[in-house]
Amino acid sequence: MQNIVTNPFIEYRTKLPLSFIKNNGQEDTRAHFSTNYKGRRFFFSSDRITSVELEPVDEPIQEPDDLAESSMQSGIPRNGVAVELSFVNANPNLTPEGVLPQPGYHHFYRGNDTTKWNNGVPHYKELRYPSVWEGVNLELLGGQEGLKMNWVLDGPDRISSIRLHWAGADSLELDATGDLLVHHALGTLTDLSPIAYQEIDGGKKPVDCVYRLYGSFDLGFELKGSYLENTPLIIDPILTYATYLGGSLTEDARGIAVDTGGCAYVAGYTTSVDFPVTPGAFQTTTGGGNDAFITKFTSNGGALIYSTYLGGSGNDIASSISLDTQECVYVTGGTSSTDFPITPGAFQTTSGNIFVTKLAADGGSLIYSTYLGGPANGNSYGIKVDAQGHAHVAGYTAYNNFPITPGAFQTTNLGISGSGFITKFSTDGGSLIYSTFLGGTGQDIIYDITVDTQGFAHVTGATTSTDFPVTPGTFQTTSTGTSAFITKLALDGSALIYSTFLSGNTNSSGRSISVDPVGNAYITGRVNGSGFPVSPGAFQPTFGGGTPDTFVSKLSPGGESLIASTYLGGTVADLNYSGAIDMQGHIYICGYTTSPNFPLTPEVIPSILEGGANIYISIFSADLAKLLVSYCLGSGRAYHMAIGQEGAVYVSGLTSSTEFPATPGAYQTSLNGTNDAFVIKTGFAFYRQASAEIEGLI
Repeated sequence: MQNIVTNPFIEYRTKLPLSFIKNNGQEDTRAHFSTNYKGRRFFFSSDRITSVELEPVDEPIQEPDDLAESSMQSGIPRNGVAVELSFVNANPNLTPEGVLPQPGYHHFYRGNDTTKWNNGVPHYKELRYPSVWEGVNLELLGGQEGLKMNWVLDGPDRISSIRLHWAGADSLELDATGDLLVHHALGTLTDLSPIAYQEIDGGKKPVDCVYRLYGSFDLGFELKGSYLENTPLIIDPILTYATYLGGSLTEDARGIAVDTGGCAYVAGYTTSVDFPVTPGAFQTTTGGGNDAFITKFTSNGGALIYSTYLGGSGNDIASSISLDTQECVYVTGGTSSTDFPITPGAFQTTSGNIFVTKLAADGGSLIYSTYLGGPANGNSYGIKVDAQGHAHVAGYTAYNNFPITPGAFQTTNLGISGSGFITKFSTDGGSLIYSTFLGGTGQDIIYDITVDTQGFAHVTGATTSTDFPVTPGTFQTTSTGTSAFITKLALDGSALIYSTFLSGNTNSSGRSISVDPVGNAYITGRVNGSGFPVSPGAFQPTFGGGTPDTFVSKLSPGGESLIASTYLGGTVADLNYSGAIDMQGHIYICGYTTSPNFPLTPEVIPSILEGGANIYISIFSADLAKLLVSYCLGSGRAYHMAIGQEGAVYVSGLTSSTEFPATPGAYQTSLNGTNDAFVIKTGFAFYRQASAEIEGLI
């Protein structure tokens, strides 16, 4: 063990996910880049990566990122260990390169000599070491999950070139499962055993790949079994947790959101009097009937940070959840409770059939809670908080006196069975910024809402109205039967930027909507037959035969054209409930399927199929031409999904299965009631060529 003294200095920066900071003179000249993560500091030199870890000291509680920095900057002599990972017999001219510059800069002010201060130091999402060995590149990615190393090979034969030397470790060990254990003076680094496959004829063929130790401190990879010599190899570990959540009766998780720290927040409803709640939560006992619940998990899914009931003596069901920048939770749904928890000064304190609630960041109190609407049929299915803290809520209502604001796009409920609505609240929940109907003379339901980076609300749903408001020049301006729709509202709710049907000549329903930074809208939903618009090269260009199939579509920013669109489904029923997109444009969808021939990728993740309705999770390429991942998790339904900043996918829903793949160490590993809620978190890595992901440095 070494005794390490770090020089005190101050670094001013925005709190961001893990990134790689360029060395502009603030570090030792041997390091080209540096980063911090969970009490460790990493330095990236030409021929090695160095991890410095100090033993903990008693300090005031701080945020995790701040703690990592303060530990390194305190200037207190402390025991520590430096572990170096060097590249054996590598290219002598290596230089790491920053990839994907990130917003903002770091500013370093060290000592009184202003000539040594460093302003405007850039940072990057990724690093790249080109040609560490011939045909082998190294990519390093930073995120809330930690530091990930990806070896990019131009063919399987290159794997023998990879030789890594661990200096400063006490020993290396491969455990019974093939995981690598790097033992050192302050503990152990663990690197999960690799998973490998090759992409062949549009599919993925697994290849057995293991770590191999050379001597006491050198590491490489070894392929076992058969593989194609001239085909790139993918070595792609997948990190997952999966947990039940519930008491002795019935639970259903309808909405999920994730914060910048990778913590999942789940909302739904429970009938259990013993639903798991935490001390100090807002409501620790059931109000009666169905109660809504809100639960926040730790980032590893092993414990609850808080969990609370939310409801009165009637039936209360949370349908959707959203987070603001302060990690306050916003939930919406339906209620029949006349004593639902409402706060003084809220917009509507008299009973209605919809609720909108903002919960404090610690889960211990309500910041505001309001009814919305009246006694007639209605429900709220979507909520999204914008950057300023305004909650945008959408659903449907049959109440003619639903609160509508002057100057709104549509001030009259035209529907015989209900109209869609979009309502934007003030930040304190005490008034409406705007509120409008959206619909024609049939029935119109909004199932999801999102808000883009400029603050425009986008909605999708289903309508039977042939006179549903659509705008000229959009993709589809006429419809018969039931049609999905996509609508973008003006910032003040007074007009439509665009509005279009999406059905072709068959019945369809939009269930989720996402918008990327350039304004493309991604819609997922259900379709009941042939004739839905699909794009050339779509993964599944024809109807699978069930009622319904899932559909996935990508619409241009102005709503005038369909960029990509595909069916997904088998011969029975494939019901979509939610979708999401990541920063690379991959499209994620979830729901449940009863089709025995639902498209799956068992070579990537084995499926659990129990008959009846099985939870499905699928991932498409950005052009909807390839199904990258598709698997089932057994009996149940997946209702909602979210993508974390670290790229992991989070899914919530319900399951009645005792075979649900709960992971060791998860909060709840067995089924408690008839149905329990579930939460899963899965990390997927998508690489251009052959790659290995090593997480021993987390």
